[in-house]
Amino acid sequence: MTVKKLDVAIVGGGIAGLWTLNALRRQGYSAVLFEAQALGWDQTLASQGMIHGGLKYALNGRLNSASEAIAGMPERWRSCLAGQLSQPGDIDLTGVPLQSDRYYMFAASKGLGRLTSFFASKALRGRINKVAEPDWPKALHGLDGSVYCLNDFVVDTRVLIDHLAGAQHPFVYQQKLDASNVEVRDSGFAISTKDGDVQVTHLISCAGNGSVELLASLDIPLAVQQRPLKQVIVTPTHNHELYAHCLTGVTSNEPRLTITTDHTSEQTRWYLGGKIATGGVDRDDEAQIAFAQAEMQSCLGWLDWTDANYEVLYVDRAEPKTQSGTRPDEAYVEKHGDFVLCFPTKLALAPDLADQVLAQLPPPQFPQPDPLNLSTAIRGTSPWQAH
Repeated sequence: MTVKKLDVAIVGGGIAGLWTLNALRRQGYSAVLFEAQALGWDQTLASQGMIHGGLKYALNGRLNSASEAIAGMPERWRSCLAGQLSQPGDIDLTGVPLQSDRYYMFAASKGLGRLTSFFASKALRGRINKVAEPDWPKALHGLDGSVYCLNDFVVDTRVLIDHLAGAQHPFVYQQKLDASNVEVRDSGFAISTKDGDVQVTHLISCAGNGSVELLASLDIPLAVQQRPLKQVIVTPTHNHELYAHCLTGVTSNEPRLTITTDHTSEQTRWYLGGKIATGGVDRDDEAQIAFAQAEMQSCLGWLDWTDANYEVLYVDRAEPKTQSGTRPDEAYVEKHGDFVLCFPTKLALAPDLADQVLAQLPPPQFPQPDPLNLSTAIRGTSPWQAH
């Protein structure tokens, strides 16, 4: 049987792997993707879908490396959504609808402190604007305070995954890669599949938590860290949508609540992240639910939460290991021989990740392959569907 030769095999079918696959093939690389379980199942579908410009990282009233590393991403994604591709890592997202075209920050009266003057500063012109009360989201009618609109938006990660995978449908496969079917060669890697052997020049891991096992099985000395979250899914009796950060009495460089909504004709669910999720890892599930109930009453008490249902969602985020153990500010790409380890670190940085991967690879060598006779990977289930 003839050995198929390719430029790249990608491991992991979340936003990082699928975006990078599209970018590589757009630039002429012969590339395929292998997913062990289901597309987006671990971290992408559990994210809140925000394409943000980093201001939620500057709640101490100062711009910093974290806020500025991502500042240009909303506009770059909007260009992709319009089909205007100007950079190597850009992908055509024409036809992908937004879940929300706006994202807000709100706080009760006098709840912003010195952030009020920071938000009005020249440094933030064009990135945040105060919203007149008649234009507030309906869910915030009843707030005695202030509302600001960001240049951020929300994508439906399910639709996004379907779009990215659909564009490369013949080359997205269901197969786990580990020491049993991957062999390190002097130049590249040999991958054993049911449709014969594939030889690739570079193996790129975008597998998140799955990268830990892959690195160990191939004896590659790169490290991964986990940062857990305990998020909350709330099913209220009202049907209001909200995409916003609550900053009332914020005491850290992180929103008190980050709220997104999954809204259908049958049911509305609110997804709670922010400080409630990072701090929630120190609470058991019962205490986390009690805390969430108190937060909803404190931050959005004009809405009816009497018969709302609360569920805990545990998410173990994987990232490149840092000396301090803190969240990396930028997308991460590290090359070890012919192996490349990738983490976007934030959904919004997927285009930047692809730029970095392309910058580290040699020019394409092999022609586009015929599809392998393997099962096609399918999209996973989002937390909205699973709960």
